[in-house]
Amino acid sequence: GCCIISGGKVSSFSEVTDVTFRELTADEIESYADTDEPYDKAGGYGIQGLGSALISHIDGDFFNVVGLPVGRLFNEMKKVQM
Repeated sequence: GCCIISGGKVSSFSEVTDVTFRELTADEIESYADTDEPYDKAGGYGIQGLGSALISHIDGDFFNVVGLPVGRLFNEMKKVQM
Protein backbone atom coordinates (compact mmCIF):
# COMPACT_ATOMS: atom_id res chain seq x y z
CA GLY A 1 0.00 0.00 0.00
CA CYS A 2 1.00 3.59 -0.60
CA CYS A 3 -0.08 6.90 0.88
CA ILE A 4 0.66 10.30 -0.65
CA ILE A 5 0.27 13.45 1.46
CA SER A 6 0.84 16.80 -0.21
CA GLY A 7 -0.48 20.25 0.57
CA GLY A 8 -3.27 18.92 2.75
CA LYS A 9 -4.35 16.36 0.16
CA VAL A 10 -4.23 12.67 1.02
CA SER A 11 -4.37 9.83 -1.47
CA SER A 12 -3.87 6.19 -0.61
CA PHE A 13 -4.12 2.98 -2.58
CA SER A 14 -3.03 -0.62 -2.57
CA GLU A 15 -1.99 -2.87 -5.40
CA VAL A 16 -2.36 -6.65 -5.52
CA THR A 17 -0.12 -8.98 -7.50
CA ASP A 18 -0.47 -12.77 -7.39
CA VAL A 19 2.72 -14.78 -7.79
CA THR A 20 2.51 -18.48 -8.62
CA PHE A 21 5.48 -20.73 -7.99
CA ARG A 22 6.07 -23.76 -10.14
CA GLU A 23 6.23 -27.22 -8.54
CA LEU A 24 9.53 -27.25 -6.64
CA THR A 25 11.55 -30.18 -5.40
CA ALA A 26 12.97 -30.20 -1.89
CA ASP A 27 16.46 -29.96 -3.44
CA GLU A 28 15.50 -26.83 -5.42
CA ILE A 29 14.12 -25.17 -2.30
CA GLU A 30 17.20 -26.08 -0.28
CA SER A 31 19.54 -24.89 -3.03
CA TYR A 32 17.75 -21.52 -3.18
CA ALA A 33 17.76 -21.23 0.61
CA ASP A 34 21.53 -21.86 0.54
CA THR A 35 22.03 -18.63 -1.42
CA ASP A 36 22.01 -15.29 0.40
CA GLU A 37 19.20 -13.95 -1.76
CA PRO A 38 16.05 -14.90 0.19
CA TYR A 39 17.12 -13.56 3.58
CA ASP A 40 16.61 -9.84 2.99
CA LYS A 41 13.31 -10.14 1.13
CA ALA A 42 9.87 -9.65 2.68
CA GLY A 43 8.47 -12.63 0.76
CA GLY A 44 11.58 -14.77 1.13
CA TYR A 45 12.48 -14.71 -2.57
CA GLY A 46 13.78 -12.26 -5.15
CA ILE A 47 11.66 -12.30 -8.30
CA GLN A 48 14.23 -10.01 -9.95
CA GLY A 49 17.12 -12.36 -9.15
CA LEU A 50 17.68 -16.08 -8.72
CA GLY A 51 14.13 -16.49 -7.45
CA SER A 52 12.82 -15.79 -10.94
CA ALA A 53 13.58 -19.43 -11.79
CA LEU A 54 11.05 -20.52 -9.13
CA ILE A 55 8.10 -18.61 -10.64
CA SER A 56 5.66 -20.02 -13.18
CA HIS A 57 3.69 -16.76 -13.64
CA ILE A 58 2.46 -13.55 -12.08
CA ASP A 59 -0.87 -11.78 -12.35
CA GLY A 60 -0.44 -8.07 -11.77
CA ASP A 61 2.34 -5.52 -11.57
CA PHE A 62 5.88 -6.96 -11.58
CA PHE A 63 7.22 -3.80 -9.92
CA ASN A 64 4.76 -4.25 -7.06
CA VAL A 65 6.41 -7.61 -6.33
CA VAL A 66 9.86 -6.02 -6.42
CA GLY A 67 8.68 -3.47 -3.87
CA LEU A 68 6.83 -0.47 -5.30
CA PRO A 69 4.12 -0.17 -7.97
CA VAL A 70 5.97 2.62 -9.76
CA GLY A 71 3.52 3.21 -12.62
CA ARG A 72 0.49 3.40 -10.35
CA LEU A 73 2.34 5.63 -7.89
CA PHE A 74 3.29 8.03 -10.70
CA ASN A 75 -0.33 8.26 -11.88
CA GLU A 76 -1.62 8.81 -8.35
CA MET A 77 0.99 11.54 -7.76
CA LYS A 78 -0.22 13.33 -10.91
CA LYS A 79 -3.76 13.35 -9.48
CA VAL A 80 -2.52 14.96 -6.26
CA GLN A 81 -0.28 17.27 -8.33
CA MET A 82 2.81 16.96 -6.20
